[in-house]
Amino acid sequence: MLENNLSKLAKWLRFLGHDVKVLEREINPRDLSKNQDRVFITTSKRWEHTLKKAGIRYLVVPRHDWELQLCMVIRHFNLRTELILDRCAYCGAKLSPVEKEKVRERVPPRAYDTAYDFMLCPECGALFWKGTHYEGMVRMLEKVLGRC
Repeated sequence: MLENNLSKLAKWLRFLGHDVKVLEREINPRDLSKNQDRVFITTSKRWEHTLKKAGIRYLVVPRHDWELQLCMVIRHFNLRTELILDRCAYCGAKLSPVEKEKVRERVPPRAYDTAYDFMLCPECGALFWKGTHYEGMVRMLEKVLGRC
C-alpha cells in the first residue's frame, strides 16, 4: 500500500509485476485496519510509530527521488527486478493479451505496424504494447538498479 504521493514508484513496481495499491488520500487509521496484510510504503516519518505499534510492515522512503525509492523497496523486500509488464501501470490490475487487430483504432499507425504484445486492462481499459519505448524502459531500469 503506497502513500498517494508515490505514484511513479507504484508505476515502476507494477512494471516489475508487483501487486501495488496506491492510497487515494493520506494514510489514516481506517486504511491501516483494512490493509494489515499489506506493506505500507510512505515518505512520512510521522507514521512510523503508528505503523510499528500496529505491527504493520512498512518502509519509509525519501520524498523526492523515485529512483532511490525504487532501489530501497527492491533491496528491502528482495524483489525481482525484471520487466514483467503484466499489470496496468495506472490501476494495477492484471493485463490480458488482446489481438492487435481488435485495437487497431486505438493505436497510432506507426506503432501498429511495428509493435507487438498488445495488452488490455480489464479494469480501466488502458492499452499497452511493446514498442520503441520498451528499450528506453530497460535502460532506465538498468540505470536505477546501478544506483542500488
